[in-house]
Amino acid sequence: MDWDFDAVHVVRGAKAQNKQLWPHLDTDTSPEAIVAELQGAIAPWRNLYIATNEPFYNYFDKLRSHYKVHLLDDYKYLWGNTSEWYNETSLLNGGRSVEFDGYMRVAVDTEVLYRSKKRVETFYNLTSDCKDGINTC
Repeated sequence: MDWDFDAVHVVRGAKAQNKQLWPHLDTDTSPEAIVAELQGAIAPWRNLYIATNEPFYNYFDKLRSHYKVHLLDDYKYLWGNTSEWYNETSLLNGGRSVEFDGYMRVAVDTEVLYRSKKRVETFYNLTSDCKDGINTC
């Protein structure tokens, strides 16, 4: 992926499963709904980075017939045990390896999202549900 890319932030996980607080989130962030929303905002075959907490890598496969999809897991080699990042963080941590955990995933996803040309957000563009749950808008 080069520097000319667009991005979509897709919140799923526990929020998508909690129908009481986010009644439409699961449907509004389905692959079909995302494609429908993106087609009006992002040109076909653009590089599209998806920042998400969706645990299933193949969940966004339907978007691949419209965009060049990139996910954080496509770049695992950048923090693997043979990477420069791994070596430098281990050195800074007294020789102990540093886990690329959920917090680091969010930090990297956020940085990539901010650098995109166009950005589509879950609670701004994809769903009418409130970010903090029902009746919190």
